[in-house]
Amino acid sequence: MRRLLVALAVSAGLTGVIIVLPVFGSAGPEPVPVTTFSQELAMGSSSAPAPGAELRAATTVPVAGVPESSPVLALTRSDTRNFSLVGVTWAYDPAVTDTLVQIRVRDEQGAWGTWTEMASEDVGQPGARDGAGMPRGGTAPLWTGPSTGVQAELVTRSGAQPTDVRLDLVDPGASPADAALGPADIQDTADAAMAMPHVYSRAQWGADEGIRTWDPSYASTIKAATVHHTADSNDYTADQVPAIMRSIYRYHTVSRGWGDIGYNVIVDKFGRLWEGRYGGLASTVVGAHAGGFNTGTFGVSMLGNYDTAETPQATVDSVAAIIAWKFALYGVDPRGSTTLVSGGGGTSRYAKGTSVTLPTVFGHRDVGSTSCPGRYGYARMGEIRDKVSATLGTVVPLIQQRYQSDAGARDVLGSMTDSPTRTPDGVGAYAHYDRGSIYASNRTAAHVLRGPIRDRWAAAGWERGALGYPVGDPSCGLRDGGCFQHFQGGSIYWSPATGARVLSVEVRDRWGAAGWENGALGYPVSDVGSLKEGGRFVHFQGGSIYWSPGTGARIVSGVVRDRWAASGWENGPLGYPVGDVTRLADGGMFAHFQRGSVYWSSGTGARLMLSPVRDRWGSAGWENGALGYPVTDQVATPGGAGQVVQFQRGWIYWSADGGARVVGGAVRDAWLAAGGDAGDLGMPIADAGRTADGVAEFGRFSGGAVYLHPDLGTRVVPGPVVTAWDSAGGIGGPLGYPVADAVATSAGVVMAFQGGEVYAASGTGHALHGAVRDRYTAAGGPEGELGYPTTGVRALSDGGTFAHFQNGSIYWTQATGARIVSGPVRDRWAAAGWQTGVLGYPTGEVRELADGGTVTAFQGGSVYWSQATGARLVSGAVLDRFSAAGGPGGSLGYPTTDVTALAGGGRFAHFQGGSVYWTQGTGARVVSGAVRDRWAAGGWENGVLGFPTTDVTALAGGGRFAHFQGGSVYWTQATGARVVSGAVRDRWAAGGWENGVLGFPTTDVTALAGGGRFAHFQGGSVYWTQGTGARVVSGAVRDRWAAGGWENGVLGYPTTDVTALAGGGRFAHFQGGSVYWTSTTGARLVRGAIRDAWAAAGWENGRLGYPTADPETVSGGTRQTFQGGTITAVNGRTSVTYR
Repeated sequence: MRRLLVALAVSAGLTGVIIVLPVFGSAGPEPVPVTTFSQELAMGSSSAPAPGAELRAATTVPVAGVPESSPVLALTRSDTRNFSLVGVTWAYDPAVTDTLVQIRVRDEQGAWGTWTEMASEDVGQPGARDGAGMPRGGTAPLWTGPSTGVQAELVTRSGAQPTDVRLDLVDPGASPADAALGPADIQDTADAAMAMPHVYSRAQWGADEGIRTWDPSYASTIKAATVHHTADSNDYTADQVPAIMRSIYRYHTVSRGWGDIGYNVIVDKFGRLWEGRYGGLASTVVGAHAGGFNTGTFGVSMLGNYDTAETPQATVDSVAAIIAWKFALYGVDPRGSTTLVSGGGGTSRYAKGTSVTLPTVFGHRDVGSTSCPGRYGYARMGEIRDKVSATLGTVVPLIQQRYQSDAGARDVLGSMTDSPTRTPDGVGAYAHYDRGSIYASNRTAAHVLRGPIRDRWAAAGWERGALGYPVGDPSCGLRDGGCFQHFQGGSIYWSPATGARVLSVEVRDRWGAAGWENGALGYPVSDVGSLKEGGRFVHFQGGSIYWSPGTGARIVSGVVRDRWAASGWENGPLGYPVGDVTRLADGGMFAHFQRGSVYWSSGTGARLMLSPVRDRWGSAGWENGALGYPVTDQVATPGGAGQVVQFQRGWIYWSADGGARVVGGAVRDAWLAAGGDAGDLGMPIADAGRTADGVAEFGRFSGGAVYLHPDLGTRVVPGPVVTAWDSAGGIGGPLGYPVADAVATSAGVVMAFQGGEVYAASGTGHALHGAVRDRYTAAGGPEGELGYPTTGVRALSDGGTFAHFQNGSIYWTQATGARIVSGPVRDRWAAAGWQTGVLGYPTGEVRELADGGTVTAFQGGSVYWSQATGARLVSGAVLDRFSAAGGPGGSLGYPTTDVTALAGGGRFAHFQGGSVYWTQGTGARVVSGAVRDRWAAGGWENGVLGFPTTDVTALAGGGRFAHFQGGSVYWTQATGARVVSGAVRDRWAAGGWENGVLGFPTTDVTALAGGGRFAHFQGGSVYWTQGTGARVVSGAVRDRWAAGGWENGVLGYPTTDVTALAGGGRFAHFQGGSVYWTSTTGARLVRGAIRDAWAAAGWENGRLGYPTADPETVSGGTRQTFQGGTITAVNGRTSVTYR
């Protein structure tokens, strides 16, 4: 066992008082100071967010009073060290007055919790021992339990923006003593007037006195107690409380700069008391808990958030106990008041120097701009004061004082039979006498109870019942010899005829407002009764009063009450009354209820109606309107689809979908004739009325409408027809009024109007009129090729109109008329952009062709279709050429592609029998067969040939050709399709094309090494180089040249065509010599010096004649034999020898 001696020098008459606090050891581990840690995360400010922080447009969870556009300073950190408490602080600025902070944390398993709003907390005082330094503004600390990540959002609703914002994360450390504290250390004080409640010391919760920077200062005395809550979590365990204390201590001391924990005492939800501020519980030490009002007050804080949860009774009892002990030390009256002078600053509601009179036990909110100690905590303030008073022992003497000082009371009560005794709740006291009792509490004073009223109170549970303590003596002399007595929770009224009846405060006050027992209600004939939803009622001689939290206290009486009662009172469809029974000018009566009303008149009786019908009737002028009073209750309609109330001059029908609607007269008659709510029309969805032109009456229903026209008759319009009619403009549109009933068709109905028809099928209607309607009718209507409409007539931006049908469409313009488009042709037109595409509007309808295909003409072209090719778009010059070629019946057949644009402005379309290609320069040309295939193989228009400049044309003998920008393609069955171009083609052309000696080409023009080109033909070849030009070589001459390696041999390229000579010979000169031929000598190569000598001798016309052999090699040179001799070239010398 140890004893802790605390010596205090207390001024103002208490100087020299020594407070001795005995301390008893515990069986668990010895408590030791625990090292705590905190991590500061910079957030900056809204004008300059710190690195890692950001500015957002709104809070994640919407907050009342914060516009969505408010700038929000936000920070998310997932890399923190473990922590268990969080708070947000900022540089102190008195202009920062309304800053809201939301926090959520990530637990040890990695799961993020919900967002929690943090309350702002007062600024305390400078925390340094020398008094220097300024504390920081900030929130109250929030216990989170072990956490690994945090998200914070800060937004300012009004006032200045905070700066230097920091997010503080506190790790409270751990101690084995936390879970094994044993008895509280601080258990008694020698100089108190009463026993001190047990308090756990700073040492027991592990306070590290090394971080405390504030030396205690003391007030002259204690004048009041301030009650707080920490606005913290309510979900803590008993073992966690020491860690929570350490966390709050570090946050207040270090993060806020207060130098120590702010509260003098903290009370947990288990009722345990924990020492807070250093300096002694029995002393006048100044705390940091209520800005401006820290001096001379004792700060007691309840650990938890009692704005969101009920305050535990154990907490309330301990708060009262510690305050009572403190008040006993300093002689403070818990029922009294005191005057304090505000120190200003922080969130104080009072400027510095202002004198404020306060109860000696007050809540933080009484002096600060805060909700502390929470709405549930503040609601217990009266109870706390009562318990403090009772604990201090000021109640019992009130009994004797009242009895001794009041001779009248003594006469009435007689002698005491039981001496004054504390009541079981500890709040009051009582004494019994021969003819009654006296009950007292500090809040209510001492009052006499006797007779039937006392008996009824006793039966209701005495002071522990709902009535509580008496607040006045019994009073008699009421009408008919009645008496009453008021209590904290109501009253008891008695008369000989009715007995003693208990009234709750709410019912009593309403009865009082109605004249008490002298009013129309008379005396109560029942006690207050409890009803659903916390309601109360009392029956009286002349009626009843019903009360609920949502409706207040209301008087119901007479026939209105009887009708309500018959419907099940508050448990029936009407619920609680929301107004008193009220009399109307014509003698009628009514009362409104939560879900309806009851109205009564002498002619109609009391009638019940529910809110939607009642409200609609009210909007029509109530009983003074056109409908008059209700003559029936609200009942189900015959078909069960809704409800109805009949009035003196009309009906109101209601359904969940249609609401409450006034329907009467001829409209109602027509509706009923059509089956009413059991028929196709269903329930009304609008009031019956008159059309805008004033001509007809109408009613709208969930399944259609009824129209009554003086000339056109009564027409029931089915729902889908109504929808389509409305879409077309209703009676003001092109359709006008219906002129006939709906007529059934094989798939739906059709209804005729003045300006058209509406066709409906499968629950959908569509309106047709004008030229589109006329064309549809001409096509057989719904039984014709188009089937039912799938849209109504719709206007287009260029003045045209259209409507779609199951099997096609009709499009109309002034210029083109109304045209049917359907099937694949319509689909292709749609894919091309409908009327806004290249085709424009149809100018004709689908026309069947002899082979089963179709064609449809449009402003910008035609669409051709066949089973094999599908629908293809053909337009412009391509279409013109296709048409000139006989269309689908011509050589081209049906198109297999659309007309397609090419680079450079060209266009083409492929057909079954060929293609048409067009450019501005070449016109539209037909290419087909092998010629087209050869052109395609060369890259179409992108190849060397370019676009065609002629159609493919037939030649004599079965050949075909087409000229192109870059050449020609010629084809025969024997030679195939061959490309000829350039100088080769030109030479061939100069020789008569295919009709010349060369005939058709048997190869394409082909490039050779060195830049030359050639093509072989049936009758020879054409070879070309830049230096030699294009030369025709053929027959035996070409064969001899070929045998010598063509252009790659010694002869090189030809420099002349093969040329005929006199006598039937032929020759051609080449770059490297010549070839001469006769039928007798064959084709012989002549070159070099030998050819030169032969030429000098007159070529074939000289004595030598034609060569009869090619040159042969001899010693030192060559020799060649001719018809008339020999030429020898040896060692640079040439000699001719004649035969």
